[in-house]
Amino acid sequence: MFWKFDLHTTSHIDTLLEKEDVTLTEVMDEDDVLQECKAQNHKLVDFLLRPQCMEDLVTFITQEPSADVEEKVKYKYPNISCELLTSDVSQINDRLGEDEKLLMKLYGFLKNEPSLNPLLASFFSKVLSILIGRKPEQIVNFLRKRDDFVDLMIKHIGTSAIMDLLLRMLTCIEPQQLRHDVLNWLNEEKVIQRLVDMVQPSQDED
Repeated sequence: MFWKFDLHTTSHIDTLLEKEDVTLTEVMDEDDVLQECKAQNHKLVDFLLRPQCMEDLVTFITQEPSADVEEKVKYKYPNISCELLTSDVSQINDRLGEDEKLLMKLYGFLKNEPSLNPLLASFFSKVLSILIGRKPEQIVNFLRKRDDFVDLMIKHIGTSAIMDLLLRMLTCIEPQQLRHDVLNWLNEEKVIQRLVDMVQPSQDED
């Protein structure tokens, strides 16, 4: 009697990705999409790295979901997008950290008027934090070129995720020389003085 063992089980995502017209949301609807991404399923990673998919993933975490989306699934795709972008797959980090157009799209989130959507702010902060950890020099150089970066961070400091991001920039950047450069830059921008100036008894407690 012969037993057939299929040692190479094909995930449902692989089958789905063979469809020519498969969409990003169809792939994100798969229960094991995060698991497969973290396992670096090369078909899935190649699909996510397509320029339109990367752009859509960034859009999901930086743009308010449509008001007519049902409440319980409103943040489903932004949440999954954040998890995919922070799954620490080096090819995704490389693409996001080295593509100025994607970084500008991500950065555009800070240009919204206060107060920021706290959930989207947490997604934005998480993605930028992992990029600062994995691509510190590229990200610091990118941020230093934005004349309004410090202004925008201070403008949104009342959003806890943005405050956390600023703290990460002050404490978690490696190598040490780069951290020193960042501290000097933020010092030149008078970040501490400007934060202290915001503490006014006439303002609300927050």
